[in-house]
Amino acid sequence: MSRDSGKTSNTRRLLKGLVTLAFLTVFGVVGLVILVFVSEHKPAPVEDVVVTASKAPGALRAGDQVTVLVWNLQYSASRKHRFFYDGGDAVHVPIADVKQTLAAIQALIADVDPDIALLQEIDRDSKRTAFIDQLPPLVEAMEGAAHASATYHRAAFVPKPFDNPLGQVDMNLGLISKPGLANVQRHQLALMQEHRLVQALNLKRALLTGEVPITNLGRPMGIGSTHLSAFSYGDGTLEKQVAQVADWMATRPESQPWILAGDFNLLPPGDDKQRLSSERDLYADDANPMEALFPRFQEVCADPLAPEHRTYLPFGEAEPDRKIDYVFYGGPLKLIEAEVLREASHISDHLPIRAVFEIVDPNAPDEEPPTVEEPPAEE
Repeated sequence: MSRDSGKTSNTRRLLKGLVTLAFLTVFGVVGLVILVFVSEHKPAPVEDVVVTASKAPGALRAGDQVTVLVWNLQYSASRKHRFFYDGGDAVHVPIADVKQTLAAIQALIADVDPDIALLQEIDRDSKRTAFIDQLPPLVEAMEGAAHASATYHRAAFVPKPFDNPLGQVDMNLGLISKPGLANVQRHQLALMQEHRLVQALNLKRALLTGEVPITNLGRPMGIGSTHLSAFSYGDGTLEKQVAQVADWMATRPESQPWILAGDFNLLPPGDDKQRLSSERDLYADDANPMEALFPRFQEVCADPLAPEHRTYLPFGEAEPDRKIDYVFYGGPLKLIEAEVLREASHISDHLPIRAVFEIVDPNAPDEEPPTVEEPPAEE
């Protein structure tokens, strides 16, 4: 065989190898895309959600006071890490950090002793948090109360960041209620305007609603937990999501007490994003979508711009610099008190909100005005 024939043979083998490699690469990419769409979480517009309870519910009556805890738990990831979506490098959390943070969350919930908890960012089966189901410990902290959850980020494998893929993720909204829970539904919210493949792997934001029985009112209390989009950059998604949430609140019967709360990822009307030292570009909507909710609906903070009502802590900060978590309420409910729990700043990048309400009893007799004694007549 001549030297030229050997070179030709080697060239052919090299080309054949390259063609095979290209074919396998294309086949692998196509296979991955097919896997993404086949395994995609595709929720219906409204879905019924199963309620679980390990003990008999307590009785709730008109005239009672109800303590509510609202909290974005940052999937029990701890505040030690700066995650890739916040400009850092962290993706997966050491199991010791997850367990330590989850224990701190349990302790705070047990100390507050709420009747109802409206929660966001609960990981139930995610690689980033060692596949720990975080819901049972939260329920345990509330003494086995009735509970339900609904996923809003589920994917078999998220390839980003490409050098250290997020992998499997299952993040949920949660409702936990000591007085009982019924008729829980997951409502799909508007999706961000992004590439279809990215959308298939991304969060499917939702509103999780339910009903808490009230024995002598004739209507249950409506409750809802939600978490709106964070990175829509003014594409109109937040405006649509706020409208959907507002529709649920506006359609509550006048005689029904209700509470809807969560992480709205929006500043209160009148706040100036230019004062923020980081993440200003997240608030890119031409008009603040929250203006559709204020003052149309009641929120527990009399002054949402007050520093004591701020709830979000950027990475590395000891004090919150903005309010993006809200508690709206309506119907026969009277707000007794509300506070942002600053003592939880070491647990999550969101501070919890504790609010106490009284269920107004329409059948209660009106309070008589205090008797004023007439001064004795002068003789």
